[in-house]
Amino acid sequence: MGMLHWVENAIRYRKLFVRKRKSERIRALGIVLYHLGLSLRDVSMVLGYAEDASHEAVREWYSRCKHIFDVDTRERRALAIDESKIKVQGKWLYVWAAIDIDTWEVVHAWVSQGRSGFEALQFIRAVLKKCKNKPFIYVDGGPWYPWALNRLGVPWERKTFGPRNPIEQWFGILKQRIKRFYNRWPHNATIDKVNEWIRSFVNCYNLRRLGGALC
Repeated sequence: MGMLHWVENAIRYRKLFVRKRKSERIRALGIVLYHLGLSLRDVSMVLGYAEDASHEAVREWYSRCKHIFDVDTRERRALAIDESKIKVQGKWLYVWAAIDIDTWEVVHAWVSQGRSGFEALQFIRAVLKKCKNKPFIYVDGGPWYPWALNRLGVPWERKTFGPRNPIEQWFGILKQRIKRFYNRWPHNATIDKVNEWIRSFVNCYNLRRLGGALC
């Protein structure tokens, strides 16, 4: 069972679409193709061989994916946390992400306008809401982490490689996907819209990993 199957089932289970103008299979296919890198217009063209679907419809389908998959709150042994800059309409924003290094599941991702100890504190607090314990956290040399981690009483260590490989690979996947925009972010690129897109990307990524793990 591939990603298409899991997305289609998630659409059905989560009841993401009230109107039944398009089949769940077509919507799932559009979401998967866009997630994997096709442009909205290219996805619309491909789907057109089966059912008409505008690029705006595909955009809306993908936006709904921010509700398609919920990360379970559970005990976690260790997480890797990192952040990276992205440029949206000429402005730099910062993507923060935390990954469970045992499952490679993205526990949380968030986009901010700044990068300091205060943003790190806000992000890590949100991450810990998905943990029943205080897992060990691996970070890089970013000076914004120690104050936030110590304030929250979380055990942590600086690492360059090893346990941080999952987060490095995920950011590689994210940046490859973002490059497809050719420096033009999707429609209405406010920070809220960018956060919505990141949430959809994370949920589809996690759903894809879950489907692969259960195959």
